[in-house]
Amino acid sequence: MVTTKQHRDARTVSRRDFLLMCAVASGVPVVSVDPRPAAGADTPKKGGTLRVGFYIEAATMDPHLSGSKIDRQVYHNIYEPLVTLDVKLGIKPGLAESWQQPDAKTVVFKLRRGVKFHDGTDFNAEAARFNFNRMKTEPKSVRKGEVASIDSVDVVDASTIKLNLKRPDAALLATLTDRAGMMVSPKVVQERGSELERNAKGAGTGPFEFVEWVKDDHILIKRNESYWNKQGGPYLDRIRYRPIPDDTVKLQSLQTGEIDVMDYVQPRDVAAVKADRNVVVVDVPSLADFAYQLNHMRPPFATRALRQAVALSLDLDQIVKGVWLNVGVPANGPIPPTSWAYDKSIPPIKRDLARARAKLAEGGQPNGFTFTMTTNNIPINVQEAEVIQAQLREAGITMKIKLADSATLIADGNNKNFEMISYQWSGRPDPDGNTYQFYKTTQGTSLNWSGISHPQIDALLDRTREVSSQAERRKLFSDLTKLLQEELPMVFIIHPIEPKAFSPKVQGYEPIPDGMMRFKDVWLQ
Repeated sequence: MVTTKQHRDARTVSRRDFLLMCAVASGVPVVSVDPRPAAGADTPKKGGTLRVGFYIEAATMDPHLSGSKIDRQVYHNIYEPLVTLDVKLGIKPGLAESWQQPDAKTVVFKLRRGVKFHDGTDFNAEAARFNFNRMKTEPKSVRKGEVASIDSVDVVDASTIKLNLKRPDAALLATLTDRAGMMVSPKVVQERGSELERNAKGAGTGPFEFVEWVKDDHILIKRNESYWNKQGGPYLDRIRYRPIPDDTVKLQSLQTGEIDVMDYVQPRDVAAVKADRNVVVVDVPSLADFAYQLNHMRPPFATRALRQAVALSLDLDQIVKGVWLNVGVPANGPIPPTSWAYDKSIPPIKRDLARARAKLAEGGQPNGFTFTMTTNNIPINVQEAEVIQAQLREAGITMKIKLADSATLIADGNNKNFEMISYQWSGRPDPDGNTYQFYKTTQGTSLNWSGISHPQIDALLDRTREVSSQAERRKLFSDLTKLLQEELPMVFIIHPIEPKAFSPKVQGYEPIPDGMMRFKDVWLQ
């Protein structure tokens, strides 16, 4: 277990430090995280309310309908998936105590006996089948794509289910560690219907139970006194989540003791916060991939050489240092250093203005060209856009900046109404989650906003799902990364660190690289 403690001088984070932090994925203690109990720390004790500050309001309490990262932060405390992640991103038992794959298209889960939903009904094989069927058939389900490889679910007996797959899916187990694997009470779904989106009372099996959601004010959950796992917590009486959109106000709330946890420290504040002895910062190396999608379906980026000219004009080191203040590392592709599939032998694309100008000539625009980039109207995104604009100008490329709110940005992306558009992906534990839905040729809805359709990329993506050997998959993902650097459906910028900040009285927090805050074993000193 990781225990936070008072510590350290202010510092920025170098590439070496980030890669050390990524050793979290190998179980190695890292900067801002101390694996030993703090000096004088007591044994864990029950009691108290943990007050958490988020940057926006949650969207829904129904995990099958959710597309929000904030929702997931709450879900991991009231719902439970069939399988879970450890600090190494390894998959371990959750509501399923074991599993086996008798062949490439069959997964059999042995479910825990004696587990009850918060409404008192039994979690069993019928409940699990209900959840998978709902994810596949509910018209508003956002999980359809994640469980698309599942053809049908058989109840073998009261505590055993069998997933029959349409095709091999090596990423499925990792997918089931999050919302696609979370089990919701069938009774609550059937009786409450759409009201579940606002009221999740009784719906989960997790260490905490939903109490109330007061819109624009707070979500409150309480300790599940009948929780099935008797090892460790839950210790906290309650957790109270508050949306605090203003980063400065949120940070001040932490420093003055109004909240105990904040979900993300802006890079501009990291050094100052680390210098504050009344705050503990935990640097969580994330699975995230921050990039810009390029529209292959229309000029100018239908021409590969012009995409390459843009990538060759960018100085990623300067962007990471100047904009992100080294709270992350330059990206060589969509797969982060926290992943087992990351290939450190592939360097990020380096700035080369001579090559960029040669690519402009190759693409029929020797004197440069003009295009528009769409990005979020928030300070760090605006700053990054302005730096990119200045770097491109040196290569003779003119970039206009269009600022949009999140809803407009997503709509423009889905409708391919852009030339270049920012995309910040929080990442998934299996590299499939950072790749397949972005680069696979598709006729339906996906995150392939670029519209890339490339037979070799399609074949590599399919193969990464078909093979089970991690070594073979790693090689395939390396080949994919090299090809993506050539074809450039995205210009890859940074794999960020997610600094989270705590009151020193918060004990027992264990950082998982998916960035989700699980509070089962957290207690207040």
